[in-house]
Amino acid sequence: MSHPPAQAPAMHHIAIGRRGAPGVVFAHGWGRSHRDFIPTAEALAPVARAVLPDLPGFGATPRPEAAWDTGDYADAMAEALRGGLVDGPVVWVGHSFGGRIGLRLAVRHPDLLTGLVLVAAAGIPRAQPLVEQLRGRWRSRQFRRLKARATDQAALEALEDRFGSPDYVQSRRDGLRDIFLKTIAEDQSADLRRINLPVTLIYGGRDTETPPDLGRRMANAIPGAEYVQLDPCDHISVLDRGRHQIALAVKEKLVAQVAP
Repeated sequence: MSHPPAQAPAMHHIAIGRRGAPGVVFAHGWGRSHRDFIPTAEALAPVARAVLPDLPGFGATPRPEAAWDTGDYADAMAEALRGGLVDGPVVWVGHSFGGRIGLRLAVRHPDLLTGLVLVAAAGIPRAQPLVEQLRGRWRSRQFRRLKARATDQAALEALEDRFGSPDYVQSRRDGLRDIFLKTIAEDQSADLRRINLPVTLIYGGRDTETPPDLGRRMANAIPGAEYVQLDPCDHISVLDRGRHQIALAVKEKLVAQVAP
């Protein structure tokens, strides 16, 4: 049995839609905020009560005191949901990092969810071509070699800016490096077949951060999951150009929730 993490910060959030309507929670990606999902939530306002939190460490919500993993984030969200953040079980919509948390919730707290909509979700390792693996190893060796010669913090940070991913670099600036390293290394592959909820996965055809192949592999591993690919979209534009498809996937799960 999981337990809520100690000293979880109070989560800043907004609510959109009529009270008493079926609940939907929108969880943003790494380095983002609740604002990403406002247009989609507004489109669902006539049929749903949407809650859009800033996850701990992002937006207006303070970071947790400890270095959380996605299980800790899921347990904190479960505590908030059981505490009345939304009435009844919800459809969880998670983008990227928010998708990682949704996968954890579906396994650890399935009673709180009626379905999952995973948008460009992370959660399993990317399949890397050999040339990309070799390039990554070479850059890693270069970084370690130059790091050993660095004489001060400014030099180290300049090397990180040169060799690190944008999220890795930003995690230092946001004071979230420990959480980033803990969550980015997680592999939820073994848990995917344990998910017993309606799941729709939506990925952009031009996404290089969570590419379509990753989404297809996740969909194949989750029993009964539906995979949708939006070819013109990348990792971020899928939230805007794909908002109608996201809203449709949520509506389908809300209809199934009330069907006799």
